[in-house]
Amino acid sequence: MAKRSESTIGNAAGNPDAKRTIPQAYGIFVAILCLAALTYLYLNSGISASIRIIAALLVLLVGGEILAMLKSSQRLFYGIYMIRSRVGLRLMDRLAGKGRWFWNGLADWGLVLGFGLLSYVIFKRDISKKTLALGIASILVMLFVVLPFAILPFSFINIPQVTGKIQSAAASPQQASIDYIGYALYGLSVVGGFVLYVVFSLAYNAASILYAVAIAVISSLAHSPNYGPINNSIPGVAPIIPGITIPLFAGILSLALLLAVHEFSHGVLSRIAKVRVKSSGALMFGIIPIGAFVEPDEKAIGKLNAKLQNRISSAGISSNMLLSLIMFVPMILMYFYVMPNFAYSYVYVQGTVANSSAYNVIVPGSVILKWNGYNISTLSGLMVAAKRDLPHTNVSIVTNRSSYVLQTNAQGKVGVEVNQGTHFVSSTAEAVAYFLYTFFGLSFLLNFLAAVVNFLPIPSFDGWRIFNTSIKSKRLVKYITLFVVVIILLNVVPWFWTF
Repeated sequence: MAKRSESTIGNAAGNPDAKRTIPQAYGIFVAILCLAALTYLYLNSGISASIRIIAALLVLLVGGEILAMLKSSQRLFYGIYMIRSRVGLRLMDRLAGKGRWFWNGLADWGLVLGFGLLSYVIFKRDISKKTLALGIASILVMLFVVLPFAILPFSFINIPQVTGKIQSAAASPQQASIDYIGYALYGLSVVGGFVLYVVFSLAYNAASILYAVAIAVISSLAHSPNYGPINNSIPGVAPIIPGITIPLFAGILSLALLLAVHEFSHGVLSRIAKVRVKSSGALMFGIIPIGAFVEPDEKAIGKLNAKLQNRISSAGISSNMLLSLIMFVPMILMYFYVMPNFAYSYVYVQGTVANSSAYNVIVPGSVILKWNGYNISTLSGLMVAAKRDLPHTNVSIVTNRSSYVLQTNAQGKVGVEVNQGTHFVSSTAEAVAYFLYTFFGLSFLLNFLAAVVNFLPIPSFDGWRIFNTSIKSKRLVKYITLFVVVIILLNVVPWFWTF
């Protein structure tokens, strides 16, 4: 007699004795309904952004509450649940038995990416000179070859408060002077890896935000308010949600791949260290993966030496960084050789800065056709044209709506926030090509961001484990963590006046 597949879980009030069940088939049906609802909200641009976000969150919350009743699920919070399984454990064992040199080398390479030259000191010479040299060379390649193209996948991220200003800054004229901040960032990255890269970037942006707030407060007390710096400040952190801030299907696929690779690598290195892995699984909000996990024997890991513990901790970071580099290659190939056959790009005005010469003059949504006589179709082209602008000079701008002559400010800017769009030739081949391009681009960017952020010494992050395992002074680790948390919170502050 066939046994019906059912699931149980404690009720929403948190009573573990009360049980609810739903058939497995109903769960699949609910997941399909959630996906259909999110697709409708994502494609229906006629609905305001705020309503779409609220509706999407409600869909995920309700869907998550229902899906949390599945047998393999454990409800954690409203709409958020954990799925446990043993999927992939046998494959982890196989890979742990083969190619140990690769996995150990990958983990050590990741430690060098995270801590640069300091890794040779922090990890007590557990890092070989060859791995150190490869890691430093990789950092340089990432800084000078790979990251300059990170502007491409930013076009898939729909957070105007962040991406619009980043794009605008990228297209702003650069004065003919030494970029001390840039050189300092590169130098710190070589010395301290991407840990210092991220910390310095967040700290610099936090200092800029504090400066903007100070200018606004002081000028207001002097009865001559100056909100320009505040209006130009950029949040240093932003939500990445498929269907809301990134494309739905490509976003879900990219996040699922990112999380699976990250946690699977932890599992493989655990098995290499002879640590038993109890289970694997995913953390879900509705139908969207927001986390993944493998469940090794933590007591057994605690008994390992620092070298093996650090390899297990860095495995996921290293794999995400390697996957980022892998995805970079098809993204670039498609950008230069495939997408031009299906689409053409254009630059449009996403917004204008208050109190600038473009404010209330150029209508947001206008497509920039010419900038001082130069034909414009890409952000890189606009950058080249805008670099010739000097402070307090006139700039001629031709858009699809009208022509303008605007004066630059003391920084050589007219105050437009720009973005790059793409117009496609409608065909099935174009749709497939664009989906693949979006998937490769998001995978490249999200894996890099996940890797560098996970290096930070924040509780529950991999970097937290590495810092605690490798630095004897727990007080020093505490102070570093406190500093990082404070600058992250400061980077959140601009959201309070952005909306």
